[in-house]
Amino acid sequence: MALALLTFLFTLSITVAAYWMIVARPEARAAARLRERLQIKAAGPAVASSLLKGGSVDALGGGMLARYQHRVLLHAATLVEDAGMQVDPRRVVVGTAAMLFLMVASLRAINADWVVALAAGLMTPLVPFVFLRYRARKRLAAFEEHFPEAIDLMARALRAGHAFTTTIAMVAEESREPVRSEFRRVYEQHNYGLPLPQVLRALAARNPLIDVRFFVTAVLTQRETGGNLAEVLDHLAAATRDRFRVRRQLRVLTAQGRMTGWVLAAFPIGLALLLYVMNPKHMNMFFQDPAGVRMLMGAGVLQVVGTMLIRKIVAVEY
Repeated sequence: MALALLTFLFTLSITVAAYWMIVARPEARAAARLRERLQIKAAGPAVASSLLKGGSVDALGGGMLARYQHRVLLHAATLVEDAGMQVDPRRVVVGTAAMLFLMVASLRAINADWVVALAAGLMTPLVPFVFLRYRARKRLAAFEEHFPEAIDLMARALRAGHAFTTTIAMVAEESREPVRSEFRRVYEQHNYGLPLPQVLRALAARNPLIDVRFFVTAVLTQRETGGNLAEVLDHLAAATRDRFRVRRQLRVLTAQGRMTGWVLAAFPIGLALLLYVMNPKHMNMFFQDPAGVRMLMGAGVLQVVGTMLIRKIVAVEY
């Protein structure tokens, strides 16, 4: 039992370390470079700010509870806000904890091993996390697709003689989601007294796209040095459409590699299920023999590492 637990913890640490080195660390560096270039001074998501202000920490008390609110709730609020969902982050946290407890209790009720029950319980928080990340990526892709239309609308409004803040209001009324909600937020924040540079930098922070960074840089540079902003926005809209078209072409060219990765990731699992149906006694040896358990854990680690490597290879940034 102790050997199986140590083996599980060892394989889990290898998987987490590989994920951190291949995926999390490069993403953290890219995010740090983005924050440094934009000089983001925003305090955090508006949802999390509304949760944490007003003496809620003093009412509940305790340093551990304060850290819980500032870390767990802030992270949950960031995920919910990026996904564009109107959900209370506290419900997400409580629901995730309830899922973990129910998973462990259900597996123990059918006499599952404690290691298996705890491992499955620790995997349950990944379900809402993966769902929110999927919604956030989908929303960001929709924003990237409709953003050139908003830039064209602003350029035409500027040529007609409207002020820049008026063009933001026009985009907030006439564009499609999620561009409409983002620019409505920009307009409301600026209308309530926040400086325009800070509001635009917050827009770039919420939507980490290079096109949005170009837009923010062009607007702030024009406000400081002058120039024809309408012409700059026309060129930016054309460049954004070209980049979007090239990115779709890259997805077509890398479709075979991505399909290969999915097949290689799903084939061992499918083969194991098929063999378990055809010959259960043969497959049970992997779960009953300690050597078989170690082999399965090693195969799982190699499978995760290989899938992440294929994902990084076919993810061409443009």
